[in-house]
Amino acid sequence: MYFSLSKLTFRIKIFLLLFGLVILQMSVMVWHFESTLYESIKHQVGTRALIQAEEISSDPTLINQIQLNDLNALQKNISRLSTISDASFIVIGDKDGVRLAHPVEDRIGLPMTGGDNAGVLEDGESYISLRKGSLGYGVRGKSPIFDQNQNIIGVVSVGYLLNRFDQWIEVYMTPLLIEILSVLVLTLLAAWGFSRHIQKKMNNMEPEAITLALNLQKSILSSVYEGVIAIDLKGNFLTINHSARQLLNIEHDITYLKTRNIIEYVSNTEFFFRHPLVENIKDEMFLFNEHYFIANRVAIFKQKELIGWVISFREKSDIDALTNELSQVQQHTDTLRVLRHEFSNRLATISGLIQLQRFDEVQQLITNENTNKQKLLDFIHQKIHLPQVAGLLLGKSLRAKELNISLIFDPTCQLSALHSKLSETELCAIIGNLIDNAFDATQQNTDIQSVVNVLITDAGSDLVIEVTDNGPGIAADLIDDIWKKGVTIKHDNHSHGIGLYLVHRYVTHANGFIIVDNGDTLGCIFSVFIPNKG
Repeated sequence: MYFSLSKLTFRIKIFLLLFGLVILQMSVMVWHFESTLYESIKHQVGTRALIQAEEISSDPTLINQIQLNDLNALQKNISRLSTISDASFIVIGDKDGVRLAHPVEDRIGLPMTGGDNAGVLEDGESYISLRKGSLGYGVRGKSPIFDQNQNIIGVVSVGYLLNRFDQWIEVYMTPLLIEILSVLVLTLLAAWGFSRHIQKKMNNMEPEAITLALNLQKSILSSVYEGVIAIDLKGNFLTINHSARQLLNIEHDITYLKTRNIIEYVSNTEFFFRHPLVENIKDEMFLFNEHYFIANRVAIFKQKELIGWVISFREKSDIDALTNELSQVQQHTDTLRVLRHEFSNRLATISGLIQLQRFDEVQQLITNENTNKQKLLDFIHQKIHLPQVAGLLLGKSLRAKELNISLIFDPTCQLSALHSKLSETELCAIIGNLIDNAFDATQQNTDIQSVVNVLITDAGSDLVIEVTDNGPGIAADLIDDIWKKGVTIKHDNHSHGIGLYLVHRYVTHANGFIIVDNGDTLGCIFSVFIPNKG
């Protein structure tokens, strides 16, 4: 038997399971129907009887008639109510349970039967009872009658007789059996259609194949060094890999996390839900749980409907380490290239002067060159005490000379130590990008000598960086947008629009700010202020 079941497809198994469950449920329903019918009638009819009893017991006319012991008026009043009510009977009793009004006038003055008046007359409660009285078996709503002083002076009993109870069961059972048979036929068709639907949703794959795909997915997520998190539109976890849990210091496993929300474990979720929601985000720097990460967000679609996002992230320090190495290599390469170009020109000049036997001019040229170089080296060495920044400024000086740009350092420059949230690498990125942008801007004005002024000082409580150029300036409608990724004022926007974006990110994450002003006549001034308290 086990062997034959194992050969069945998943679709057939689902069909048999659903159909078998329905057969079992229908059998239990029929078996319990007769017993639950009594409770159903008691609930529905009893509630109706109780509501009528409570309304009648609060009638001021009825209360007055009981207090005056006007039984004729009371009997007429109850007879009138019986004609407009669908109840089988309405009985009024006094505080001792003796009938004051009854459908059968001969029974007035006799004690009420059924033994269910104690809770009404003793405790003043209203309730439903299922008892046999003088008129037969029925559901009765009981309610006490209070006078103006809240004393119990009587009881109202409104009842619905159940003398045809067996016939009612037959009436209910016949259509029920017809309905059960109809449901079985419909269930047979629905189970077959549902099993087919399930098979399509599983891409016609058997559970074994799905298990293999799931294990493969887990293996891939585990092998990725970057943290990976998938969430739905509400921020609930869909999946998370081991690297993400380590980077965010999350101890719970994915089974538990699937019942939780991302905001419970990540301190800053603005990145996860940034608008527009359907837009992918690449290489953004964000602060998660007191650590900076470089993060990406990719939207998940079900057909054309957005259902969530996949977020991958890596510690910014890892990127910084690699970037620092590459920057150092690039900086040395650029410096060597500039020096090679410059000394090649100088050697050519010296060679020509020697051939002309103008030895005094050769000596003067060499002396001037050494003097200028030494002044720049002495200035940077005395004013800038951060090695990476000093190397950057020296390299930019050589680059400016190659581009025929006058790079002027303010005499008040000084940089003793870095006490802000910035790393030295990030500071170099800020200064380097601002100077490069100034170089590009000055070269757009071909009518005048290109000049770039640089001020770097930590004399006060803030680290101040100011870079001024004499380029064409920035259009007023672009000043607020130049910090966005991909936005550039260069004519060739290929691979541009990143520098100022990074500058803005580094400065704002260090709790600083940037001011951009166009010059009075030409150029643009970038002023950066970063808290730098020791």
